[in-house]
Amino acid sequence: MSKIDARLPHSLELERAYLGGLILGGEGFDLEVSDFFLPFHKALYAKLLQLRRDGKPTNDLALIAEALDARELEEVGGISYLAGLLDGIPRASNLSHYSEVLKQKSLLRKAIARSQLNTDKLWAANGDTPEVLREVFDSFRPYRGEVGQKRILTFKTGAALTTDRGQMISWLAKGLVAKGGITELGAKVKTGKTTLVLAMVRAVLDGEPFLGLPTFKTPVVYLTEQPTVSFRQAMERADLLDREDFLVLPYSETIGIPWAEVAAAATKECKRAGASLLAVDTLGQFAGLTGDKENNSGDALEAMSPLQAASAEGIGVIVVRHERKSGGDVGDSGRGSSAFAGVVDVVLSLRKAEGNAPKARRVLQSLSRFSETPSDLVIEMTDAGYVALGDAGETAVNDAKKAILAVAPQTETEAIDLKELSSNAEVSRQSAQRAIAELTEEGMLSRIGRGKRGDAFRYFLKEIRFCPTSNIEVGRKTQ
Repeated sequence: MSKIDARLPHSLELERAYLGGLILGGEGFDLEVSDFFLPFHKALYAKLLQLRRDGKPTNDLALIAEALDARELEEVGGISYLAGLLDGIPRASNLSHYSEVLKQKSLLRKAIARSQLNTDKLWAANGDTPEVLREVFDSFRPYRGEVGQKRILTFKTGAALTTDRGQMISWLAKGLVAKGGITELGAKVKTGKTTLVLAMVRAVLDGEPFLGLPTFKTPVVYLTEQPTVSFRQAMERADLLDREDFLVLPYSETIGIPWAEVAAAATKECKRAGASLLAVDTLGQFAGLTGDKENNSGDALEAMSPLQAASAEGIGVIVVRHERKSGGDVGDSGRGSSAFAGVVDVVLSLRKAEGNAPKARRVLQSLSRFSETPSDLVIEMTDAGYVALGDAGETAVNDAKKAILAVAPQTETEAIDLKELSSNAEVSRQSAQRAIAELTEEGMLSRIGRGKRGDAFRYFLKEIRFCPTSNIEVGRKTQ
């Protein structure tokens, strides 16, 4: 038997299984003779192909043995080797799986051989270096898109996933962005999307809480559609200037480069810098979703595909998108196809607070695959950055309490009922009911009336009396 290099990629077991499956009558014969590693397997496959072309049976071991070279057959152990191919009863239904693996290993062997030839050419190169390099580069064209793309799918049991710590969720900003996950933040123009994301980035860079939620400290790669002159101001407001761990790529640098290449470069930069967070602000700009492309689910999925590849590398991704003018519920308010929301793990919608709320207040609504994501959070920009005020219902009641205390009458004779009090405070009846109940329980409002027709409950500010003697006594106890 001719000597072969056992270090080269191969699988004799799968070659035997494939050949045995053919002899058992499986539908295969989709390999080339050169795809086999063992010389005898090459000869056997060539004879099986010939028998098939001649219309002769390929499941008769005696006929196969007769067609083979006697010396080659003797070297591997004779007809008993052919019979051994059927040991374990290889499944004919698995032939396509066997062939994919064998093709991949064959391509790898051919690429290794090509590399060895190219090495010799490079050693001999002198004045013709550019031509040799071009020839070496072109020699690998047949293998691009082949080697490495065909993967064997691995199915895991529920038990295996339970014990696999690598599959446990790891938050970059708890409830908002996870490692290996994709978050979409949508909002209308000039609502504060970039301001919010940069505030989160600032917290993540230092591992400080964001909106009262813990973060994981990591460098960040940021793709911005803004010109550098305006983005610098946004960075200054977020206290991000002079940061070595904050890496920015402006859209102007990517003009003319396909989105897939830009995203791949951003992923590579994340891995180089050790950054676990990638921000794309905005996706429509970088992915070139112009005209009706944003409405097309195929274009939407194509735009998200490079980001799914980034998340597969363990990188947390947050993409910023514009919401349609008409708005809508979270998950379908984003401009264009709903396929965007279908791909991501967390959908966030940033909206201005309604009513008489302060201008710096926003409502962050969400849909999420994770229970840790707050479904409805009221936030407000302060001098110290964004702060969380609680969910919308809680915040509305707190605002109502302040408004009611500001307009409530001060004497019993001026006491007014719920309807008039909520109207004067300009708050909803529902919020006013909860606010009045809490203020009454806290001793801030007094209530008169029996709560019946003709004698409704009426409210006024409770007079808080201070007893000098008591105060002195309290002071003494404190001392």
